[in-house]
Amino acid sequence: MTSAAEGDDAQKVKHLSPRRIDDQNILWIPIQSVNPHLICGLCQGYLYEACTITECMHSFCKNCIVKHLDRSLNCPMCAILIHPTDPFVHIRFDGLLQDIVYALLPHVEKDELMKEKAFYEKHNREINKTQTRVAVKAQPAILPTPPRHSSYKHLYVPPISLRLKCLEAKDDIHNLTKEYIRVTGGATIHSLSEFLKKKLRIQDTHKIALYCPSRSGYVCLNNSHTLKAVKDLYCHDREILDLNYDIGQW
Repeated sequence: MTSAAEGDDAQKVKHLSPRRIDDQNILWIPIQSVNPHLICGLCQGYLYEACTITECMHSFCKNCIVKHLDRSLNCPMCAILIHPTDPFVHIRFDGLLQDIVYALLPHVEKDELMKEKAFYEKHNREINKTQTRVAVKAQPAILPTPPRHSSYKHLYVPPISLRLKCLEAKDDIHNLTKEYIRVTGGATIHSLSEFLKKKLRIQDTHKIALYCPSRSGYVCLNNSHTLKAVKDLYCHDREILDLNYDIGQW
């Protein structure tokens, strides 16, 4: 059943031409034109923690493709054999694609963060490395695109001040010399974890998980979240975003 909001959106799209240029000379296109590149082929929701198969370049949500590989070693879209024994060697986290999804549809990231926050508060969990995934269904909408023959300016994302501390430091080797850093708010948790790996000289056999303090304890952050989104949700009233990191083996 289509909701009232969905019906209004459908009517809006119906009365608009596939492409139009408004009074400000901005070209608008229906989101349906780009949806095939933003939607997971398994859950039919917008991509979340997007992962791409390097053999065929098809992309899926991380949790969706992991569950699929329990049943089959073939791509669910084109049926190509990903790998005869270990398909994960040909699957990579696609940060660029995830950034595009969040840039075009910023509500997707906000919705996922709100659901994750509600989950942890409901279960009163402190440190939980289990990630949750709830598909955000594609809704009809209209997306603006840059006008033709003009330069496109990226939206400015203000920098964010961070304080990074090891969650359970066993020795000084896991502590940063300088805990405070300042980076762009558009940086992702994945980029921050890669920075920490290089700074602390962490081997590839280990991984870094990042946590944000909340009222119910510590919330494990997804790699695809931007620092701006994390700050807006968990500590919008503070100037410095406090994060903790934990080092463990794969």
